[in-house]
Amino acid sequence: MCKEAIKNRRKALKRVKTNPTAENVEHYKIIGWVGGWVAVCHSRYCIKTTKPILQSWQHFVSKINSRTSIKKVWSMVHKIAGNKSATVIHCLQVDGDEVTELTDISNKIGQTFSNNSSAENYSSKFQSFRSQAESRQLKFKSSNLESHNDFFSIQELTDAVSKSHDTAVGLYDIQINTSLVKH
Repeated sequence: MCKEAIKNRRKALKRVKTNPTAENVEHYKIIGWVGGWVAVCHSRYCIKTTKPILQSWQHFVSKINSRTSIKKVWSMVHKIAGNKSATVIHCLQVDGDEVTELTDISNKIGQTFSNNSSAENYSSKFQSFRSQAESRQLKFKSSNLESHNDFFSIQELTDAVSKSHDTAVGLYDIQINTSLVKH
């Protein structure tokens, strides 16, 4: 039964890739989702159990080496323990249309941000205040005697860089990567 389910799903996917008509896409979705989550879980179970377990484990563990980040190692530990995060389904509903491609989703989100932050959404009172405020000349005068303008020696710089970590929190809690400065 597993082989047949996987075979039918692959056939439908191949049809979608070679001839992406609405009918073929709908047929692929139906095969993938018949019976709801039970069928999806069953097909995933079938696919996972057809692979040799030892080979899968070796491949999984071979991803860890001396340069693997701690975050990735802990992520793998959580996967081994069975603490998986929820499966992300990339789908967006826009005006009743379903957008599934990541580039299309990002473009739609960008358009929405652009429309929301457009000056057309501002009240006329705010627009007049804004244009008045933007027309004023800024008066920025500095004596350059502030503490952040003080000179420092090359020794102070090398000491600070050597004591820093790969990333450091900067102004407003922004992560700054210092590895470029070290080299």
